[in-house]
This record gives sequence, C-alpha cells and structure tokens, in this order.
Amino acid sequence: MYSDVWKQLKEEKRVRMELEKELELQIGMKTEMEIAMKLLEKDTHEKQDTLVALRQQLEEVKAINLQMFHKAQNAESCLQQKNETIISYEGKTSQVMSAMKEMEERLHYSEKARQSAEERNNKLKQEFGGKVETLQQQLSQLDKQCSSLERELKSEKEQRQALQKELQQEKNTASLLKTELHQVDGLKKELQKLYEKKEELQKICEEQEQALQEMGLHLSQSKLKMEDIKEVNKALKGHTWLKDDEATYCKQCEKEFSISRRKHHCRNCGHIFCNTCSSNELALPSYPRPVRVCDACHTLLLQRYSSNSS
Repeated sequence: MYSDVWKQLKEEKRVRMELEKELELQIGMKTEMEIAMKLLEKDTHEKQDTLVALRQQLEEVKAINLQMFHKAQNAESCLQQKNETIISYEGKTSQVMSAMKEMEERLHYSEKARQSAEERNNKLKQEFGGKVETLQQQLSQLDKQCSSLERELKSEKEQRQALQKELQQEKNTASLLKTELHQVDGLKKELQKLYEKKEELQKICEEQEQALQEMGLHLSQSKLKMEDIKEVNKALKGHTWLKDDEATYCKQCEKEFSISRRKHHCRNCGHIFCNTCSSNELALPSYPRPVRVCDACHTLLLQRYSSNSS
C-alpha cells in the first residue's frame, strides 16, 4: 500500500508539473494577446488623430477658398474703376485736340489779315503818293494792329504750348493707364492661377475625403480583427500544447516518429503531427504570417472563413 501510495503521489506530482507548465504557456499566450490588443488600440488612436488633422486641413482649405473669392471680387471692382478712368481721359484728350484745331484756325486767319493789310499798304503807296502823311498814320495804326495781332499770336502760341503740355500730360496719363491695364491683365492671370489653385485644392479635398473613407474602412477592419483575436483567445484557452516527449506517433496517421519522420506542432490545436499530415499553412489571428496547421484544422478553418465571408 505504501508503494502504491508513493506511485500515485509521483503521478500526481508529474500531472501537477504538466499542468503548471500548461498554465505558464497559457499565461504567455495571454500576455501576447494583451500586447496585440494594446498595439491595435494605439493604432486606432493614431488613426483618429490623423482624422482630426485632416478635418483641420479641410477647414483651412475652405478659408483659403473664401479669401480667393474676396480677392477676385476686389480685382473685378478695380478693373471697372480703371476702365471708367480711361474713358474719361479719352474724352479729355478729344476736347484738347478740338481746342488746338480752333487755335490753329485763328492763327491762320490772323496771318491772312496781316498779309491783306500789307498788300493794301503797298497799293496805297502806289496809288496815293501825295497822301503820305495819312498813309503813315494809317501805317502806324496798322503797325499797332500788327503789334496787337503779334501779341495775340504770342498769347495764342503760349496757349498752344500750354495745350501741348496738357496733351503731353494726357499722353503720360494714358501711358500710365496702359501700364495699369497691363497690371490688370497680370491680375487676371493671377486670378486664373488662383482659380486653378482652387480647383487643385478641391481635388485635394476630394482625395482627403476618400482617404477618410478608407480610414473608416480600415478602422472597421481593425475592429473585426480585434473580434477575431478575442474569439481565437477564447478558443485557445480550451486547447493544450503537447510536448515533444509526450507524443511518439502521429495523431492522424498513427505512424511512429523517427529520424526521417519528424514531429511538427499544429499552431491551432497544439497537437503533434508528421510532415505529411501538417503540410498546410494558414494565417491565424495570433500570428502575423501563415503558420503550419494540421489537415483537420485546415478544413475546419477554411469552412469558418468561408462562412464568415458569406
């Protein structure tokens, strides 16, 4: 009885040691799952921050569009004012040209009157030799008239010079207005560039909205992955990870292991199989890459994935 009790105690100790090792494995897997959960939560927080930044960029783009619209309205009002000033300056130049023509006609008329007076003086000298004194008086009067006409001519010349100066000033103003028109054309080109920038910004806004939609899809996919990981964690709690020493033959084909037929663990159920019975690979939620699984788990997981996708 003592030997039997001692054997039972040894077996219970061995079972207890195996259970403790399995418990340690389960704790390690649980810590890995918690780390994966924390990484996924950190990723979701980062994506939410990027969403906030993209929304701020959208608001800034809207403010820029409003500023561009106000600038375009101001440029159009400036164009209208400058066109009105050009029209007024053209009217003034036409008035100045008409005044100059009138002055030239008056000057031509005074020169004709002077020539006619000189001709009359010559005729009087020829016809009336005896009436020299009267003619001299008339000549003095004519000289006075000529001096007055010359004064008028001088005044008209001065007026003409003043008009020419005014005309030059009008030409200068016209040239300034032309330069302003060129500037207005440049403003129109800038306005066109601003419209093109506006279209580009609208395209950027549309791309950012698409990016936001994609981010929402990624968030939903990450949530689904979280749920899958939770399910796998629940499923893994029921599985046991066998040791290499505990298995001497394949669980599926029941062939003994040897140097040529090596042992392989199934990453889903934890049992040991040979290479032919565990040659399949699948992506599990707890592993980032495809890992080895047995034939039974392969068919079961495929059925589960097909049901989830449908």
